[in-house]
Amino acid sequence: MYFIQALQYCIDNRLIFAAYRLPHTDAVRLIVQKSPVSNRVSIHSKLFDSKGFLISPFIENDLNFSYLINPDLNYISTDYVDFDELMAIPQIVPSEEIFGNGVIGKKEFITQVEAIIQAISENTFEKAVISRIKVLERNYRSKLTEIFQLLCSSYTNAFVYIANVGEQLWIGATPEPLLCSHKNELESVALAGTREYNAENLNLHNWSQKERVEQELVTKFIERSLEKLNIGYLQKNGPYTKKAGNLIHLRTDFTLSFQEVNGQLGELVKELHPTSAVCGLPKTEAMQFLLQLEKHNRGFYSGFLGPLNLDERLLLFVNLRCMQVMKDRLILYVGAGITAESDAEEEWNETEIKADTLLSVIHKV
Repeated sequence: MYFIQALQYCIDNRLIFAAYRLPHTDAVRLIVQKSPVSNRVSIHSKLFDSKGFLISPFIENDLNFSYLINPDLNYISTDYVDFDELMAIPQIVPSEEIFGNGVIGKKEFITQVEAIIQAISENTFEKAVISRIKVLERNYRSKLTEIFQLLCSSYTNAFVYIANVGEQLWIGATPEPLLCSHKNELESVALAGTREYNAENLNLHNWSQKERVEQELVTKFIERSLEKLNIGYLQKNGPYTKKAGNLIHLRTDFTLSFQEVNGQLGELVKELHPTSAVCGLPKTEAMQFLLQLEKHNRGFYSGFLGPLNLDERLLLFVNLRCMQVMKDRLILYVGAGITAESDAEEEWNETEIKADTLLSVIHKV
């Protein structure tokens, strides 16, 4: 069986699996769990000694859990897949899907943004990241391998994935690392501010004060998170402009020493997540406000995901530019960072531009 046929088989039979392609690489890895029972986990340091594919939600609660997909079968895109191995895995009978809707229009989104700006003026928090959903009513399951391949070819510097666990199927192409290991170092990224990609926006000096402030807040959040755990960073590089598909962002890179982290990986991940790039600052106050304001459940959107120790590396990414696949619809998730200088109309336009990252690919199929 060819690799793409194996991936489609996993989708069709609702096996617990994850396929992913790392930024700036060509090879796709597919891991498949033999057990039909999703493996719930909690985020702690011992978890990071495990092997598998970790996916964690924006917030853990009675609706949203973290899962580790066990790599019982492990394939690379150049491999020929043993069909008998896949056939031996029990198929999962899907339960009835529940779609809570939560779609809002432009007018309501602007009202939400204005509520956040008002809260900022009252010193409730400095920044909050509002999200919304767009829904495409159609069954796309038979097109998912094609969509996955198009995301890989269209967004070479993104982490592209498709994963099914906890009876949820998600696909995405995210530009934002949360925490990734490289040799004896760890890397994290402050990513904020979004514009359409063009030559003018490559110049940092052409970005507004609002966008620079938003980026600086994310950068300070990472610095404070490291300080809380007494972890120093080896190097800080940025801010600079970074292309991500049809978009461009402001970005600052942090390099840490594994030795400095000293067995605190779980604590570090929990301190970093959710970053102020997807939640706000201060984190607790912004999150409480957003949970009351937003009408949809974010689920895995703005959570984090990636492989643990599959190539002796930790590779976790913030789950942006993503969508949940349901029987007869796709649910796209997009967000915008709101500060005191935000303009509600411009923030709506930013979410439309972000949605086009996925829509431009979906429209091709």
